[in-house]
Amino acid sequence: MPAAAAVLVSVESAGATAPTVSGYNFSIANLNGATNGLPTVSFAGSPITGTTTSGFVNIAGANIYGGVGGTGNYGSVNGDPATIQLSQSVNYFGLWGSALDGNNAVALYNDNTLLGTFALQSVLQSSSGFNSGYYGNPFASGNSGEMYAFFNFRSDSAFNRVQLVQNGGGGFEFDNLTIGTSVVSAAPEPATWAMMMLGFGAIGWSLRKRSAGQIAGRPAFALA
Repeated sequence: MPAAAAVLVSVESAGATAPTVSGYNFSIANLNGATNGLPTVSFAGSPITGTTTSGFVNIAGANIYGGVGGTGNYGSVNGDPATIQLSQSVNYFGLWGSALDGNNAVALYNDNTLLGTFALQSVLQSSSGFNSGYYGNPFASGNSGEMYAFFNFRSDSAFNRVQLVQNGGGGFEFDNLTIGTSVVSAAPEPATWAMMMLGFGAIGWSLRKRSAGQIAGRPAFALA
């Protein structure tokens, strides 16, 4: 049986609207100019796209409930879960959750395999850095009874489907949908390889020379 995927969930500091974790190449969909229903998701600078295959994402102009920076658009789910199918697998997902309540959740899938479901309000309240700074819209005064935070989901297994879930009444408001792929260390440049080989060759020559010198300098033994 393959081992279950491990998903590490973390929360950025209060007021942050984008990831600061390292080790990934990020692409963000800020939802500005998005079509109501969010049939497709475009991530800036990435060939990876998303398609909403079930549910409906309402797109609205920034207000007290959502909208990074207090401008542009944000999305919300008010009924059935919205499922976003990615054109390629990733191992990072993030979003800015706004006007959070106990019914807002994110689920990650690789095809039909569920990697995990995460209730955002519970994740935030149990995080080590949780404080009163998360309450209230940081870009529009008011709504001090609800929380706003950016969430990181890092998985040791690739996934290609994200589900935004509203369990029960109310709505799940969000912005800055973010995907990421692990940064792969680049192979050394040809010139670097050449210098490494030259260095190895010099070390080998030095060792052979010293070995030969030691043999030549040994005293001769007379045979009886």
